[in-house]
Amino acid sequence: MRLLILAGLALFACDSATPAPSPSAQPSVAVTAPATRAPSLQRTLALPNGLVIDIPSTWVAAPASAVNRATYRYVFVGNGDLASLATVPGNGDVDVAALPSDRVVLAVEVFCGVMCSGPTDESPLPLDWSRASALRPGPPPAGKHELALSFRWFDDPMFVVARWGDAAPTTDVAAVERIVKSIRPDPAPPTAGEYQGWDGIGALGAFAVGTVTLRQLPPGAVIPPGVQRYSSSPYFIVRGRQNTYAFSTRPLVDQRCEIQYDPAIDRFWCQVESRRYEWTRFGRYLGPEPSSDLVQHRVILRDGKAWVRYVEGTLNVPSVANEAAEY
Repeated sequence: MRLLILAGLALFACDSATPAPSPSAQPSVAVTAPATRAPSLQRTLALPNGLVIDIPSTWVAAPASAVNRATYRYVFVGNGDLASLATVPGNGDVDVAALPSDRVVLAVEVFCGVMCSGPTDESPLPLDWSRASALRPGPPPAGKHELALSFRWFDDPMFVVARWGDAAPTTDVAAVERIVKSIRPDPAPPTAGEYQGWDGIGALGAFAVGTVTLRQLPPGAVIPPGVQRYSSSPYFIVRGRQNTYAFSTRPLVDQRCEIQYDPAIDRFWCQVESRRYEWTRFGRYLGPEPSSDLVQHRVILRDGKAWVRYVEGTLNVPSVANEAAEY
């Protein structure tokens, strides 16, 4: 992954004082002083997933990088030098106990162990920093602060982590909330169609419960080199009572097979020479050997719209946890 930094210049609004009226001017006009403005956020940085973030022009930024085997940092910014900050031994992340007392740092990170941490559902934007909480159990070191806010953007689970000392300038501490709120897509995703490997299929209401719909890849679909055929083929949208599924028209085992749906028997099937393979409406394999459930694409809901991750497919996993409940 790489971080593309988009440098921009913000316009400063200059309020000039209004001269006092001439003694002969009638009537005199009262002048209302303009409200105090927060410092401008002048630099816009790009994250590697379609989001951007605004930071104060006086802050510095480090490129995206791996922190350790379980943490990847999308962006790392602060109100002073970042390279000399002490890190946790054997971990590589910022040691908040050793953070200079006048420093404020902020990172957008992904934490992955056995699986990536973070919320399971898509998060609305803008983010609300007032919902941030302690990153780890127990109080932070004396005179230091550490808060984190988790969110999810197109199935990418992330954390915004801010750390600062008691002697940090109040303007820099206050900037954290504005920086977090500035996280946004740029450009905004379309209402439907291709977006970074996702296919926007519209509102779920367009797919009635119990229906099976064949969908072609979206115009402009980007297929990575060497991708499996099940991730570069049309797919079926299957609407269950509880969830919505996207099944590739290519099976895992035999890529010569092009899967079709037979509504008369409510089965997916394909024929390869003398073999006929069949699956239930929800992708469970019925035979013959070798067995493999249908390859699925990830389906998410974001801002009331459904999206399908057409460039990736699950491998050899049960299609539905409770198939009977979906009919």
